Amino acid sequence: MWWNGETAPPPTPRRPESARCPNAPPPSRSSRRWCRWNTRPSSSPMPEAAGRPDLEGLAARAVAGDADALEQLCRELQDLIYRLALRFSSDPEAAADATQEILILVVTHLSEFEGRSKLTTWVYTIASRYLLRTVRGPIELSVAGPEPFADWIDRNLAPTPADHFDEATFRLLAGEVRLACTYGMLLALTRDLRITYLLGDLIGLPDTEGAQALGITRAAYRQRLARARRTMRSIIADRCGLVDRANPCRCDRQIDSSIDYGILDPAHPTFSTLPGAHPPIPADTLDTAARQLDTATAIAEIYRSDPEFRAPERVWETLQRACPALTG
Repeated sequence: MWWNGETAPPPTPRRPESARCPNAPPPSRSSRRWCRWNTRPSSSPMPEAAGRPDLEGLAARAVAGDADALEQLCRELQDLIYRLALRFSSDPEAAADATQEILILVVTHLSEFEGRSKLTTWVYTIASRYLLRTVRGPIELSVAGPEPFADWIDRNLAPTPADHFDEATFRLLAGEVRLACTYGMLLALTRDLRITYLLGDLIGLPDTEGAQALGITRAAYRQRLARARRTMRSIIADRCGLVDRANPCRCDRQIDSSIDYGILDPAHPTFSTLPGAHPPIPADTLDTAARQLDTATAIAEIYRSDPEFRAPERVWETLQRACPALTG
């Protein structure tokens, strides 16, 4: 079905353990322990959107009982969490489920945030450890590793772009291939390398914060990040036309094979219909300035040019039902 050419196994439950909200009975001993990380001051600022509210201030007000602050905080965090979960799983439904569970954990344990790190670092800690514990879904299981993934790309590259779609559909499908392929590349990484790569190169956490989030040493974090970059480079560097026009692969030349293997459904696109997608999603080579960057940075630029996906509304609706405090 996906990159190893095999039919994916049926879905399996993704919720690893229960989580409750502040007005529910206390969480289990193991879940309380799960969110009590030792924290240290951040060594450098993490890239964040201009004009974002003071999240630490919102957290303090929420802990003091301000329901409006709690709601605003959750709404500010849900899209950050969703984008991380989507890149980790390449599955919008699994990402939405994970976002719900992670937000519940954040709300449940918010009083334990001591302000020794940025709130976003603390949230990424909870999110990363949650994602690493989830059951692998069918999409993740269908990617057998970097070598089979790269071989599939090489074997299924058409000599010319697909030419039997109207222009709008063609551009939409090329954008779908771009995201299915680049997110599939992330699945070719082992889970520990994938989450490290997402935190380090795509979110931009410095090694102090990334190591803290994953509960490893700074040296181990840097080693994982270097290994992840090498693996990504082995797939992309001399193959992907997004990085360099001289490379052979083009998204529009993978449309037909992606349809044949069930990766792409023209009638039900996976990514272009997500909140925040604003299709068509571009599938063009990076601009000249980006191409002058070293390969590892250029690869990360591909992901930074992704749409700013937003969590679906059902995430918020489910969170409200689970946490009545959010409704005042």
